[in-house]
Amino acid sequence: MKKPILNHFYNYAEICDFLKSALADHSDVMRLESLAKTEGGRDIWCVTLCNGGKPEDKPAFYVQGGIHAQEGMGITCSLNFLYTVLEEHREMLDQLTVYILPCVNPDGSDLCVTTGVQVRSKLERVPGLSNAVIPQDLDGDGKILFMRWEDPNGYYVDLPECGNMLVHRRAGDKGPFYSMITEGIVENYDGGQLQWGYRDLDFNRQYGVGWKNNPNGGDFPGNHIEPRTIMKFMSSHPNIYMIMDVHCGTRALIYATPSNIQDARLFRKLALMCQDMTGIEAITDDDYARPEGYPPSNLRGHIDDYTYEALGIPAVTVELGNGYNSLGMPSREVFNADLYERELMSQIVAMHAAKGRTLAQPWRKVKHPQLGEVEIGGRDFHNAYFMDPDDMLELLPKVADYFLEASKLVPVLEFTNVTCEHMGGDVYRVRAGIINNGQLNTNLLYGATGYHAVRDSIKFKLEGAAEILNEKKTFSVKSLDPLATTDVEWFIRANAGDELTVKATFPKAVNAVQTVVAP
Repeated sequence: MKKPILNHFYNYAEICDFLKSALADHSDVMRLESLAKTEGGRDIWCVTLCNGGKPEDKPAFYVQGGIHAQEGMGITCSLNFLYTVLEEHREMLDQLTVYILPCVNPDGSDLCVTTGVQVRSKLERVPGLSNAVIPQDLDGDGKILFMRWEDPNGYYVDLPECGNMLVHRRAGDKGPFYSMITEGIVENYDGGQLQWGYRDLDFNRQYGVGWKNNPNGGDFPGNHIEPRTIMKFMSSHPNIYMIMDVHCGTRALIYATPSNIQDARLFRKLALMCQDMTGIEAITDDDYARPEGYPPSNLRGHIDDYTYEALGIPAVTVELGNGYNSLGMPSREVFNADLYERELMSQIVAMHAAKGRTLAQPWRKVKHPQLGEVEIGGRDFHNAYFMDPDDMLELLPKVADYFLEASKLVPVLEFTNVTCEHMGGDVYRVRAGIINNGQLNTNLLYGATGYHAVRDSIKFKLEGAAEILNEKKTFSVKSLDPLATTDVEWFIRANAGDELTVKATFPKAVNAVQTVVAP
């Protein structure tokens, strides 16, 4: 299969073509299915990778990208991990299942990549607003950019060094000054102040734990098909043991700090592992995007809360970076970048210009059907947050290596011994000792209490006996810590030479199977 273009933002058609090409080359280990159709009629694709056996019978490592429309490199990162597994590390599929949802928000992502419109996840109309701007391509260039007009009270100024991207005015600026809003038509226009005619929804605020009523979080948890599909998939696949959610904000590995010390140490381990392998800074979810001196962030209703509290699955968020990171700015300094908007923007524009790229279109005069003469142009939002896409040529292979290393933290059940002792006549005793030889507790986390987090136990089963004499035919153990052991035994009826198979199974662990012959 072809390697993905690492410095490219994929549109929906390109994503489909890439996935179908991968399937054609690796149909023996890859399954491609649509989990749902979006409101726009696009498929939310799920890739399942597994070599031999049923995917649900193996512990599963889960990766998703593209929940935020402007963060297309999360999609590219997911496609690159798919390529890395299939072309370079197929052996991991003998023990593990890998689920990849490369673009969980295909409507928003495709809209952003193809038109450049500003959208977080989904634009939802708000009916009945006066002077409501509805995004639309007015000048026929295929883009939905910005409209501006001169206004002595406007908040923006156009500086030549900022490359057609308006910046906020400062005291002492001489002007001209501008007002600016998304390119589009105006509904219910009465000559008053223009306002956006939609909510810019954030699907990463619609998960079913910690949701609260906010303008961008939808009307209720799982309000839209995209986050609802993710929650349904995760909760219906108890074999998932780790989750990686890829974004394109300020470069960071965002991790939770739960009150349970053992869980907090695991998240810290995942964060520092990423920092060591990729250079991506480890930052807690309370500190992420927090300018100096501000209170802790309050990002409720997002994936980390849901996976921890409801599912009991460790999840981290990988933020691939932005234009400020491309300039070499450490991520914690980026959180204060608004203080130096125009100075930094001029550097970002120069950085891209040196590579023949532009971040904004020239301003062109257009006759607006309601507003009269305006100018259309300015920033194209599809390039995340001004990042240099060439950064991904070096970073994405490192992130794929981090995913591979994190996948090795899976619980592993192994038999330390299996014996069959003849007790007389046709009666035998089978004993089995088991160890968790992985780096995680079989239940993964200790502080999670949700239904899906606590419903499973390790099950022990004996096959091949003519009759099991124990009152209990199978045994179960709630959980095993790393390197913890337990023993089980059966009294059975069998014949000399019979093959007896002992199995230890748990959805989130590599399972153990061993055969012994009755003496």
